[in-house]
Amino acid sequence: MKSIYLQEESSADAAVRPSIGEQRRAVTAGMVGYVLEWFDFGVYGFLATIIAKNFFPSHDELTSLLASFGVFGVGFVARPLGSVIFGRIADKFGRHTTLATTMILMAVSSTAIGLLPTYESLGIAAPILLILARLAQGFSAGGEWGTAATFLVEWGGSKRRGFFGAFQQSSIACGLLLGSGAVAVLSSMLSPEALTSWGWRLPFLVGALLGPVGWYVRRRVQESPVFVHSEEHVQTSRTQFLKAIFHGFSFLIFWSVSSYMVAVFMPSFAITYGHISRPVALWSGTASLALVVVAAPLAGALSDRIGRKPLLVFSCVFFVFLSYPLYRFIVSGLSDAEYIAVQLLMNLIFVLYSGAGPASLAELFPTRLRSTGVSVGAGLAGIFGGFSPFLTTWAVSISGSGATAGWLLTASALFTLPALLAMQDRARHGHI
Repeated sequence: MKSIYLQEESSADAAVRPSIGEQRRAVTAGMVGYVLEWFDFGVYGFLATIIAKNFFPSHDELTSLLASFGVFGVGFVARPLGSVIFGRIADKFGRHTTLATTMILMAVSSTAIGLLPTYESLGIAAPILLILARLAQGFSAGGEWGTAATFLVEWGGSKRRGFFGAFQQSSIACGLLLGSGAVAVLSSMLSPEALTSWGWRLPFLVGALLGPVGWYVRRRVQESPVFVHSEEHVQTSRTQFLKAIFHGFSFLIFWSVSSYMVAVFMPSFAITYGHISRPVALWSGTASLALVVVAAPLAGALSDRIGRKPLLVFSCVFFVFLSYPLYRFIVSGLSDAEYIAVQLLMNLIFVLYSGAGPASLAELFPTRLRSTGVSVGAGLAGIFGGFSPFLTTWAVSISGSGATAGWLLTASALFTLPALLAMQDRARHGHI
């Protein structure tokens, strides 16, 4: 795909190079919201079976699980709206103010989930309130994802956009890691009855503590130099902009689906269909996410040196051919050690894509349209990722084979591959 850059103010090239201290503060501010967002989203996925029992009681365990994963996906329905509103605000008035706002909204909605009465106490109103809280989460996440990714990439300057942008994925993995670790600790310390009764609430209530801290950090950080020195009115046609959004959407389909299937959904899948014990599945997920936290910036830095495309295409092709065999292996009755090895491998290959992804996506758009473009593409693609646990569970229930889950991941990779092949690699371009 050809770049839609028609005009960028030349003064952007002359922007003062930020100090290392300024870059560190910017990375911290960009990461803190992601950590909270994905901690909450991850906790919901890791506790899906318990949430199903509390809010969707049924004699059929599969029906309850489907309902719980359906509400998980509902959070992504509001993402496109949040992406349009917050993305436009970020492009018009700046990134850091927008990020402070999404931080508070995410914290409030997450805390609300932790305080909700269950179906037993409130009846049908309980799942309705859960859905509303998830919609609020999704609305804030719609603006958070693209704006924070844009913010981090722009602070990377001309030569380290991949490295800085990859801290987006590192912080996502950190949030999921904390969520997985929290649930693993609770599962180890509490009886199944206590975890189901009240223990599941504790991780969600962490939002009440992290929200104000994140807001404070983000309010104090400076705007990115790239945004400050950019031209406010960029001459880009609507057709070109829409094409770039569709390209970003296609680019994100595999990324979004694989994020949930490889990281968030995998412990629940392994417990339900692979007959892996809950503690082993959760601790394996925790180890895999720790790998992503460390490896994502390394992958981003590598993409700065050799280009984005080699990493993106390799990761995508890997999952085209090996998703089904790996899922079939997981449900075949493998040992705990074999399961851990498979999950580590899948996360390692996935991180090649997610490490190079933020910079690649941001480089599709000019500065004053970047947050909107990235956010809208992510918001639309996120719907597919958010509903992937539901679709996977439904497909497995129809086919009777847990290995069917692999075909969904394969399909997402096949959808994205043409977008990667058509993408212009801008890793060596001096500025964006």
